[in-house]
Amino acid sequence: MTRGVRAARSAAGAGELTDLACACATARQVARVLTHLYDSRLRGTGVEAAQFALMMTLDHEGPSSQAALGRRYAIDKTTISRNLKLLERNGWIDALPSRDMRERQFALTAAGRKRLAAAKPEWKKAQAELRSWMTRNEWNAMWRAFKTVTSAAQAVKRHGDRRAAPL
Repeated sequence: MTRGVRAARSAAGAGELTDLACACATARQVARVLTHLYDSRLRGTGVEAAQFALMMTLDHEGPSSQAALGRRYAIDKTTISRNLKLLERNGWIDALPSRDMRERQFALTAAGRKRLAAAKPEWKKAQAELRSWMTRNEWNAMWRAFKTVTSAAQAVKRHGDRRAAPL
């Protein structure tokens, strides 16, 4: 661990998570802290972290349905709908017709691409700030832990409690 990271940790107080021994509560707390960090950096761009993620996905993958975006980010129908409506109202995305008339495809507009381009430097700053408080090993371990927890939670959802150990 570098001296700068060690000093920063002692100044910030490592371990400020509420010790509930609950994966869900802890993950929600981490998500709120991260969202606050990214939202604070993106504030001047008019884009929130959740909207930024949706716009990045549309930019990289092209038009996507509401259902596909919701699945990708594990967002419920109401929340994804609210975010897409806001992006559409701002003129940053357009709803396109699709083969399945029950569902629309969403795509970035030219204004959306411009807004995303303006927001990317602020997102990069938030990303770099977060990373600067972690060692390379911690950063990589964070990604591995995110993937492991996501996979495990999805497996539980798909297969139920067949593998649950007695308490």
